[in-house]
Amino acid sequence: EVAEPSDRFRVASISKTILAVAALKLVEDGVLELDAPVGSLLATGLAVSSPTGGTEAITLRHLLTHRSGFPRYENLFFRNEAASCPDAARAGFRRSLQSVAGTSFQYSNMNFCVLGLLIEQVTGLPYEQVVQEEVLDPLAITSMRTAGTFDIEPGDVEHKSGEGRNYMEVLAGAGAWLAAPTDLVTILNSLDLETPGVKVLKPATLEMMAMITVTPPSDDDEALSESAPMTTSASALPTQGYGMGLRIFDAPPTGGAATTTFGHTGTLESTHAMFVRRPDGITWAVTISGDYPVSTPEIATIIDNALLFGG
Repeated sequence: EVAEPSDRFRVASISKTILAVAALKLVEDGVLELDAPVGSLLATGLAVSSPTGGTEAITLRHLLTHRSGFPRYENLFFRNEAASCPDAARAGFRRSLQSVAGTSFQYSNMNFCVLGLLIEQVTGLPYEQVVQEEVLDPLAITSMRTAGTFDIEPGDVEHKSGEGRNYMEVLAGAGAWLAAPTDLVTILNSLDLETPGVKVLKPATLEMMAMITVTPPSDDDEALSESAPMTTSASALPTQGYGMGLRIFDAPPTGGAATTTFGHTGTLESTHAMFVRRPDGITWAVTISGDYPVSTPEIATIIDNALLFGG
């Protein structure tokens, strides 16, 4: 059947942007704090009696910016080494960190799996319900949902998966949302201060979300022994990086969200998704079920060429 712009696709890691907006809304509401340590709270909630050293210093900011110290854990999330996100998170809190929290960037699904669990602990509600109430309802989005690897309902586009896989269940907040491309444009447009319409977050929060997080410098091993604070910067260097649940594709020297190109990519088995906010007033989303393009970022080149040739 021909897919429609209102049909739901897997959006994979675009789920991280959606969850980040919900988390930052809870910060604005005083339910969460960006720089308060949450590792011990999470370990207790996961029934991990002896968490690995260093996890107690992890903060919400570390999770949002992929600077918690968690390794990538590709096999844990994609090779049936865990049955669920809580199972994966327990492994994360029992195994060694790759680096001291706050000192270096490592993109890891563990950060947003754990973030979803943190939201559930502090609110007492499923993270999906919090996202719906805090983010989707204000934007009048009613059809999005989370799903398992082989969970298909009317209105869902089928994404083929190898037998016995369970990555959607393990990713949870890091990658389990299904959304229509029209929904994704609505969400990303709500992060654009230059457009009219509902803005879920305050302008100062949106500016912070779209800034590249800069790892603090360290001159000696003693400095690395403590969890260093992080700063955000809109300086000329770097011009690409990661904000809070957002990939920053281009941040010009002038800085500021108004002149920044940002969004996120999403890749899973037979899944390619990408949404981008451009400072020229264009926001777009593409969702794909299939193996082309091989590299998800190639979608941006395809769209750029389409816009160029289309005038």
